[in-house]
Amino acid sequence: MDFNIRAISVAESIPADARVVVRDLLGEQIEFRSGVSIGITLPTAPEAFKPVPEPERVLTAFSWWARVYRFPDQDGETLHVIAPAEEKDSELLFHRIDLHQPKWRRGPRPPVEILGGGVMTFDDCAMWLIDLAEHLSANSDEKQRQIVLARPRLPKPVQIRLAWIGPEILGGKAMNSRLNAIGRVHGAEMIFVPPLMYREVKLRLSKVSPLNSVVICERFVPYIAVEVVPERVPRDLIHVCRSDQRKELEEDICAWIDMAEQLLAKQDEENAEDESELLLVIMLRGMLSHSKIGPFNHCQKGTVLKGIRARHLNAAAAETILDSNTEPYQDKHVTDSLWLYKDHNDGRQYFLNPRRVEDITARVRDFSDRRVVYPKH
Repeated sequence: MDFNIRAISVAESIPADARVVVRDLLGEQIEFRSGVSIGITLPTAPEAFKPVPEPERVLTAFSWWARVYRFPDQDGETLHVIAPAEEKDSELLFHRIDLHQPKWRRGPRPPVEILGGGVMTFDDCAMWLIDLAEHLSANSDEKQRQIVLARPRLPKPVQIRLAWIGPEILGGKAMNSRLNAIGRVHGAEMIFVPPLMYREVKLRLSKVSPLNSVVICERFVPYIAVEVVPERVPRDLIHVCRSDQRKELEEDICAWIDMAEQLLAKQDEENAEDESELLLVIMLRGMLSHSKIGPFNHCQKGTVLKGIRARHLNAAAAETILDSNTEPYQDKHVTDSLWLYKDHNDGRQYFLNPRRVEDITARVRDFSDRRVVYPKH
């Protein structure tokens, strides 16, 4: 989450025309607070800010920061400050400031050394975050001293789970750790599958659940075809990458994660509509099969929902659908609601609206012909 480029993007952005006067920052003490506090003291000499290009522009990140990364180095600590910035034509850029805090034990905190920084595009920032995430993960002995401050603090987004079938080492990089870093930045859980034989790859993929998408590096595993992927993964969520260069492969996987998320979001919308119709039809079919039609053939709500619970489907959603399609029964009152109810001493008693029976029968029959698969919960 702390490296997720989308989470960083939703922070309040620096206005396109925002600027600071460098002399106002000389010797300034700044506190970054988010759960814990990180304090720095800026240099007192104007020339110390020269390593940052366009300092009047980039140094606005001190006030509008979204992430601060701090981790130890040989002579102290390295800090990176990142802030999103809105530019003309609504392009989202990122300001970054690189700092070094010398070691000290007593007395006033020494000023930080400004190492550099600049303005990055979305893709540049994502790749920089991938490199940083990989570096911090590799230095396991230093993890206790690594601190990431996030603003705003957001709930962790749901991650897609993506399997990558490709080489273990590429371009001098261990692809397992590299993929983990890419996943942390782009919001995906990456499952590395080494280039084993066809049967072993198929067995390993079958054990990954849930599995949302699969990427196959064709140049390195020419013996692996899309048939190796379990049937539960839609075919349009299987991607075949034909490059053999690490940079191109990484760019491809980053782009594919975005595409897979869009495809899955679209499927979720479609499934939500199908699920609502499925829940409705199951309740209607049960009422028809038990002839619960008219005010003298009623039943309790639990009976209406019995078919839903028997299939271990979403009973809460079904109850909401039932309530939204139900009206109280009134003699001689004409209504188009699917259900009507009467109040009894033991609660509401439900029955189908006799005026809608013909429409309900046709609706149940048409939906059954689609052969809908029950969603799993």
